[in-house]
Amino acid sequence: MDMNRIFDPENPFWMFMSKIADVLCISLLWLLFSIPVVTIGASTTALFQFTLKQSANEEGYVWHTFFNAFKKNFKQATIIWIPALLLGILLIVEAYVCLAVGTPFSNMLFFAFMLLGIIYILILMWVFPIIALFEVSTKKAVGNAFVMAVGNLHVSITIAVIAAALIWVFRHVPILSVFGMGFFAFFSSYFFRSVFRRYMDAEENGSKEQ
Repeated sequence: MDMNRIFDPENPFWMFMSKIADVLCISLLWLLFSIPVVTIGASTTALFQFTLKQSANEEGYVWHTFFNAFKKNFKQATIIWIPALLLGILLIVEAYVCLAVGTPFSNMLFFAFMLLGIIYILILMWVFPIIALFEVSTKKAVGNAFVMAVGNLHVSITIAVIAAALIWVFRHVPILSVFGMGFFAFFSSYFFRSVFRRYMDAEENGSKEQ
């Protein structure tokens, strides 16, 4: 066995381990920059900007990429995040009240809020990766998030399964939950990238035909 090949930095194993080390670092950055709560949108966008680059083997230095993305997308991400946070709280409270009342009408309202909650989660799942990769208006980012989430429902379900699997792991090994968001972004970015690539290719082909 060639020992030089084993310890070669270009060895796929060491390249993968390097990515995992970067994920651990950026997870801590995401956690640190999310402490004020109002900055969660910006830190999540910065996180996805790095992991989306990882999925294309274009990542640079962790701190440089994260901090630049955080500053660049802070305003737009926060404009999306604050109303989303308030809406999420409202949906949870309304659903809880409907369950507590327990009448047939309130039960119908509960299922309506559940449907709205699913749409809410789908949009929230896609919107930050979108603004991390594309320069679009806030309105278009939210609209595209809904269209992509529903139009690629199998990908949305796959990403939801990834989240559920990670939650299961972190429930059994709580100390790893510190790195939870980083690992979620890392694994899901490969699926986001596959969808985004199709849209970018279609847009590029459309531009060439004009």
